[in-house]
Amino acid sequence: MKIRKIDKNERLEILKGDLYAYSRWTNQDLPRSHLTAINPEDVLAAEIDGKIVAALQCFSFQQSLRGIIKPMGGIGGVWTYPEYRNLGCVKALMKSAFLEMRMRGICVSMLTPFKESFYENLGYAIANSLNEVTIPISALTDYLKLPCVANGAANWSCDRLPATEARDILINFLDNSLRSQTLQPHDHGVAITKFAYEQWWHLHRQKLCVVIKRDRQPVSIAIYAIDSSGNLPMSDRQIEISSIFWTDLESRDCLLNFFATHRDQIGKLKMPMPISANLHTWLKDAGKLSSTLSEPWMVRVVDIVEALHDLPIWCEPFTFALSDPYCSWNESLFGVSSNRGQLRVKRYNLEVQERAIDFRATIAGISALIYGTYEIEELVHKKWITDLTTDTYELLENSFTPCVIYNPFKF
Repeated sequence: MKIRKIDKNERLEILKGDLYAYSRWTNQDLPRSHLTAINPEDVLAAEIDGKIVAALQCFSFQQSLRGIIKPMGGIGGVWTYPEYRNLGCVKALMKSAFLEMRMRGICVSMLTPFKESFYENLGYAIANSLNEVTIPISALTDYLKLPCVANGAANWSCDRLPATEARDILINFLDNSLRSQTLQPHDHGVAITKFAYEQWWHLHRQKLCVVIKRDRQPVSIAIYAIDSSGNLPMSDRQIEISSIFWTDLESRDCLLNFFATHRDQIGKLKMPMPISANLHTWLKDAGKLSSTLSEPWMVRVVDIVEALHDLPIWCEPFTFALSDPYCSWNESLFGVSSNRGQLRVKRYNLEVQERAIDFRATIAGISALIYGTYEIEELVHKKWITDLTTDTYELLENSFTPCVIYNPFKF
């Protein structure tokens, strides 16, 4: 088996495998846009006997990690032809992807698993899913009374445009809002894409974007699809929001005002929310809501030093030993301290046996700790973190508090 990058002329082979794994098979010629959406620099392929039999894509993103923006590798498009499964193709691809991420300066990774136990064995820790809630559009009626966009308030404006034209607008909005710590409904886990225009167009060609501005500055944004087909009963006509963000409650209300104006066109609204959000406080006469949980995310640290560095955490110094069989650069002792509320990390040689160790951790355990996906008690119970003293247990419990991930962007 050979793991390698592909060249431009092999994009069709990757697309065929991707379609076989995730779509309805077609033997028809595919539009050129499908090919241009594949960036050869993102693709790793497994080759057996001169044939590409498996592949994955590793996208370069940025992600908010406890309020600090970190370079993140998003793993997607993982497939293997059925006759080549159980030969270790995906495991070999993932090991190469870890090295590729390290070479790119990427320190954390995220994916949606096809099988959670498979990626857990590779060091990923399960995170939460999103709550995808469907509400009757009539529950937003009160927002029509607000003095914002729909009522022509002077300092408010609304731009509606094809989502294919909104890539830079969304990227700049997320970047500015995350850095100023004004992004809502949640900032931990939010991914900022670096997709090329062709990739962005392919994903968003059937969607729209609405941007709410206050004093000409974007303050809330949503990407959505609308189906108000005349052959559907009103109750089945729907707006489905794929991404929604705002900077304060006033900008949120103006965004909901915009969607409420569709009350004569659609019957319901579907949108992603953090699992901790209580939408009933926003609505009127909504009754029993319909909701589903999306597939969960999984997260992993690729470079422990860069992942911990600058995290906004106050804590007493501690030292830990890390085990990571897939990323040899993480196999070491690490000393962590806090300087003015930001973490600093120092790597020690494993042979320095006389140095006191406060605990030992697997890579899944330290990934879960950093992302806040588990309580400390659960990490100890799973034996992902071991050899803690009572003082160290309390230190980790107080410093690395659990966090809910909110990333509505699926890749």
